[in-house]
Amino acid sequence: MDDGMKNGKRDMTPERLFTAVRLSPELRGAVSGMCRRLSRELPFAKWTHEGDYHITLQFLGDTDPRNIPELVSALKKSAADFGPFTMSLRGTGVFGAPSAPRVLWAGLDGETDRLRELHSRIVAATEPLGFRAEERAYKPHVTLARKYRGEQGFDSQYLDALTREESVLQASWKVDEWVLFATRMHNKPMYEIVETIKI
Repeated sequence: MDDGMKNGKRDMTPERLFTAVRLSPELRGAVSGMCRRLSRELPFAKWTHEGDYHITLQFLGDTDPRNIPELVSALKKSAADFGPFTMSLRGTGVFGAPSAPRVLWAGLDGETDRLRELHSRIVAATEPLGFRAEERAYKPHVTLARKYRGEQGFDSQYLDALTREESVLQASWKVDEWVLFATRMHNKPMYEIVETIKI
């Protein structure tokens, strides 16, 4: 039976979508190993699943499944002539209150100008379909963990000390594709690939 059919009718539940660049498989494994070590010292409530490490390009939000084919077509056209580029991980940091951050992230280096250009192309391609760019500035990063829950206030200097010798935070990878993700809340991994787009 078609997974999209319920009681003889097609399921039209909106899909929560976003576009993203994934880390390479090798790098995802290395980052996961680093996070296992960090989790013994840093009490965040939720650590990102290895399969979910990514750099968000554009958050699209709830989308009617009937509109996904048109969206995919627009996304493919947006970067048809873009070409591969190289990204690197570089350092760590947090978002939110310094003593109780809501997000622990890995920073980025490499061809960040190309990443920002890809972001701009995608935003321009989706706007005619009714999707809107976020009002806040684009701050690409890789989310490692969420919701600090330590009894003591978070110490950024301790984070620096823990990650100073992590070679993965200097690792590079070639970006030759990006993806359209659907969010599957409470699943592990939480993000499911709807479409892979080569560049």
